[in-house]
Amino acid sequence: MVSELETVFNIKGNITIEEVKLWMDGGTVTLILTDHNSQTCEVEFVQKVALKRYAGHPRPGSLMLNRKEVEIRSLVEKEVLEAIHRANWGAGIKEEEKESLRKLLEDCINFIKSEEYIHLSKALK
Repeated sequence: MVSELETVFNIKGNITIEEVKLWMDGGTVTLILTDHNSQTCEVEFVQKVALKRYAGHPRPGSLMLNRKEVEIRSLVEKEVLEAIHRANWGAGIKEEEKESLRKLLEDCINFIKSEEYIHLSKALK
């Protein structure tokens, strides 16, 4: 698990969402973020439809940072969610997609902040 940001990525500075990947696995959303120094970071909201845990795969419903699970209710989790919430859109994100992507990301953030997230994480340990 990630207990602190392990890169030189500045999560507290200006963040840009460069790319959004929507996977056909039941809802996984992957974000490629850059900071003001052009350092990149990957954040992933793992699907929460298929609730079986498989060896070598992330826990359904989890939040990942650079392919490592973020500790639930940690400072890193809070910083990542705040950064995504305030992030700017990169040039590669089409104008007509921004509103629907913003709603999608708000749903992802709200799930991670919910009690349902806590219950799901306990059920899938």
